[in-house]
Amino acid sequence: KGPGRILFAVDGPAPLKRLTTLQRSIQRNGAIWVVWPKGQAHIKEDTIRNAAIAQGLVDIKVIAFSETLSGLKLVIPVAKR
Repeated sequence: KGPGRILFAVDGPAPLKRLTTLQRSIQRNGAIWVVWPKGQAHIKEDTIRNAAIAQGLVDIKVIAFSETLSGLKLVIPVAKR
């Protein structure tokens, strides 16, 4: 059925258009972790959140992935599983 989790590293907003395709690849109760460089003007948490919402995903957790990377956990809303 596909992986339960996908780790998706981005360095700008353009790759976020792939979230729809990645969503089809995960299990219905799976997650996509999007990881991006901290402190960049062109890619921020809200950039990822807005792209996720536009593609039918919701964010449920933000983390400091490392000293230089942040991460956002995206899932398919429960009502759509």
